[in-house]
Amino acid sequence: MEKERVIPFAYELTDQPITGIGGLPLFMAAAKKLGLEDLFTEHLTIKLRKRGYSEFDLSMAIILTFLAGGEGLEDVDKIRLDEVVSGGGFPHSTTVGDFLRRFEDEEMFTALTRVQDALSGSILDACGYDRLTLDIDATTIKAEGKNRQGTGMSYDGVTGYQALAVFAAEPGLLLAEEFRSANTYPGSGATALIERALPLIPSGTALHLRSDSACYSKEVVVVCEHHEMTFTITADMTAPLQHKIEALPEEAWHAISSSEDAANLQYQPTGWPKPYRFIAVRKHKGEDLFGTVYTYRALVTNITRGKPELIVRRHRRHANVENSIKELKSGFSLSVMPCSAYHANRAWFLLGSIAHNLFVAVKVLFLPTAWAKHTIKTIRYRLIHVGGVLVRHAHRLVVKISRMHPWWKDFIRLKKRIVKYA
Repeated sequence: MEKERVIPFAYELTDQPITGIGGLPLFMAAAKKLGLEDLFTEHLTIKLRKRGYSEFDLSMAIILTFLAGGEGLEDVDKIRLDEVVSGGGFPHSTTVGDFLRRFEDEEMFTALTRVQDALSGSILDACGYDRLTLDIDATTIKAEGKNRQGTGMSYDGVTGYQALAVFAAEPGLLLAEEFRSANTYPGSGATALIERALPLIPSGTALHLRSDSACYSKEVVVVCEHHEMTFTITADMTAPLQHKIEALPEEAWHAISSSEDAANLQYQPTGWPKPYRFIAVRKHKGEDLFGTVYTYRALVTNITRGKPELIVRRHRRHANVENSIKELKSGFSLSVMPCSAYHANRAWFLLGSIAHNLFVAVKVLFLPTAWAKHTIKTIRYRLIHVGGVLVRHAHRLVVKISRMHPWWKDFIRLKKRIVKYA
């Protein structure tokens, strides 16, 4: 009796054109429909010669690699060799690396930022949100290898870079970011970043800013007030604030959960223009000889009305920004930078941010509402990594996908919505 085979089928090579990323051209089509080709042509001039790949071609090679799940420059070649893009003029990874290394001055990054801003603004215009929540946070990005330019050591001992980012929480859109050394104070540059994000938002949209204590500063508060934006910011527990909270009478405290109490107080930090509403939260820590011991936290807000528990609950949803950062770092593989040159890594990160926002645009503009909650990993698995056979029919290239594919109807619906988008 023949022994049971470990692998119940055989592998053979074929010359038949096939693809494993049949959904990737839809994202290229979405990019063109959203005007990315025109934006790159208008704003970005990196190439020294007119012949060869355009700035759009080179940028989209990186963006499509991010969308397909690539983690480094070498992964560009896996996309290039796939039949679904191989005939469309896809650059080699060395060409892409040379392109990244040509980013040398601030004017080039300003041009790339204009592309990102125009894309983000068009997405928000199309979505038509009445109100938006802005979450601002910083994250550390590792730099593997020696002699990496522009790196520093973060407070937790990680050598690399840091990105400070502003997200629009409702669509999950990255509105603005600053790529810098990891030893930069997380709140540094926050006001400039907020100011950069605000013009992208349609006029008349109600805005609310959330942040942890890194942005607990007079400057951030003044910016919010100037733009008539509400805010909740986690406060630094300075000695004067702690003393004022501990001096509150017992009747000022009200339960907001089974283990926490909250209280309102007016407090004016040193140098701030006026007193603000602070909401203190205390949690039972234990008992000592003098009675109950509490731990205290507080947030500052310019929302003058509303129950403390509702404001605290809304503020704590700021923690969801960690999911947006995780999407950037894990979903789009921006947790490690691939180049030794600082400017090349900065360009790589910016193009990854554009890839992220293109993905958000596909979710909120072209896919059914139920897809909005999904991460890039889910949509990559269901709609990008789609196997297919390539055939030519009536002078057109046709990708034939299986009717057994569980999401083929959504795949076809996505294609139709992209084609019809004006």
